[in-house]
Amino acid sequence: MKQYPVYKDSGIDWIGKIPKVWDIKPVRAFCNLGRGRVISHEEIASNQGEYPVFSSQTSDKGIMGKLNTYDFNGEYVTWTTDGANAGTVFYRTGKFNCTNVCGTLSAKDKKVYMKYLPYALNILTKYHVRYDINPKLMNNEMAAIKIPAPTYEEQKVIADYLDEKTSQIDELINKKEKMIDLLHEQRTAIINHAVTKGINPDVKMKDSGIEWLGKIPQHWEVLKIKRIVSIPITDGPHETPKFLSDGIPFISAEAIKNERIDFSKKRGFISIEEHKRFSRKYKPQTGDIYMVKSGATTGNMAKVETDEEFNIWSPLAVIRPDHRKAFTEYVFYFMKSKSFFRSVEIAWSFGTQQNIGMGAIENLLITIPPKNEQKTIINHLDIKIIGIDKLISKQKNIVNYLKEYKTTLISEVVTGKIDVRN
Repeated sequence: MKQYPVYKDSGIDWIGKIPKVWDIKPVRAFCNLGRGRVISHEEIASNQGEYPVFSSQTSDKGIMGKLNTYDFNGEYVTWTTDGANAGTVFYRTGKFNCTNVCGTLSAKDKKVYMKYLPYALNILTKYHVRYDINPKLMNNEMAAIKIPAPTYEEQKVIADYLDEKTSQIDELINKKEKMIDLLHEQRTAIINHAVTKGINPDVKMKDSGIEWLGKIPQHWEVLKIKRIVSIPITDGPHETPKFLSDGIPFISAEAIKNERIDFSKKRGFISIEEHKRFSRKYKPQTGDIYMVKSGATTGNMAKVETDEEFNIWSPLAVIRPDHRKAFTEYVFYFMKSKSFFRSVEIAWSFGTQQNIGMGAIENLLITIPPKNEQKTIINHLDIKIIGIDKLISKQKNIVNYLKEYKTTLISEVVTGKIDVRN
C-alpha cells in the first residue's frame, strides 16, 4: 500500500517512524480530562430513564443501565480506568452518564478529531496500563500518553477510512461467529439426539417420565449418576495450598475450557508433599470426568486425558464411571447433551454465584443403553463430532486472523505506515 514520502523517528519504540510532517503530542495537549461518578444499581433502579450509564464492561456497548438525568452532553472519548478492561477506549456522543471507573476526554479546540482518538489510543494504551493489584490507567497516566498528531483534516480522513474498513471487517467477524454458533448448536443437537433417542430410527420408544428427557428407546434405563460410578462423587481439597514456582500442577475451574483441561491455565504448582496429602482424598486418573460446580462456568466439563501427575481444587467435582456399567466416552457425551445441561440448570442454586452441590450432581439422571449400543453411539458421534469440530476450528482461525488483521491495519494507519489520504 502507499506510504508517505518521508519519515522521521517518533522517539517512541512502540510507535516507530512517523511521517515527517506529523507531530507527536501528549493527550493533555488536545483534551480536557474528567471522570465519571459513583452510580449504583439502586440509583438506576429508582431513576430509570433514557440516558445510558456507561461502565467498565464491554458487553451491551458498555451500558450498565439508563437514568432520567445525564452528566455529559456532546462529543467525548471515554476509557476504563481500572479493572480487567483498563485502558479500553470508546467514542461517546449525545447525553449520557459514566461511572467512576470511566475517565473522559473532551476536545480543547479544533486540533483533534474525536473519532480519531479511540483508534490511536486503543493501539497505545496497552503500553501504559499499570499493573498493581488490578490493572489501572488513571487520568494523569492517560494525559501523558503521546500519540501521533496529523492535522485535524488528516485525522478525519484516517478516522473515516478506518470506520469504513473496520466495519467491513467486523461484519465478516460477525458472520463467522454466527456460523460458529450454528455449528455449536448442530453439534449439541446431534449429541443430544444420539444419547436420548439412539441412532436406530426404527427402535420402539417409551416415555421416560422426565419432562426434559422426553421419550427414550424402550430397552434403555434411566439411572442416577451415583449408580454408574466406581467411586463416590468427590472433589478437590477445601483449603488453599501454598503455591510454588515449580512442582505438581494444581487445576481449578478456569482450566476447564472447550471440554479439555488447559494446563496453561493452571492455578499454580504445589509441593509433592501436599499432592500426596490431597491424593489421599482423590487422585486424578485417566478417564475421570471433571465438572465445574461453582462460579460463572458451572456445568463446564473436561475429561482427564493424561497420565501426568496433577491435582485439583474444590470447585471441580469428579465423576469416575464404572466401566462395567458405562463407558467413560458415553457418559462424557451424555454430559455434553442439551438434556443434561438442562438438568444441571434445574439443580443449581444461587448465592453470590451459581453453584451445584455434589449431592445434586450424584442424583442427576443419565440414559443407559446396553454397553454394545453405547459403543455404537460413541463411534457414531466420534465421526460426526470430529467433522463439526474441524469446521468450528477453521471458522475460529478465520475470526482470529480477521481480528489480528484489524488491529494491524489500525496500527499501520494511525502511525502513518500507510497513507490513506487518497
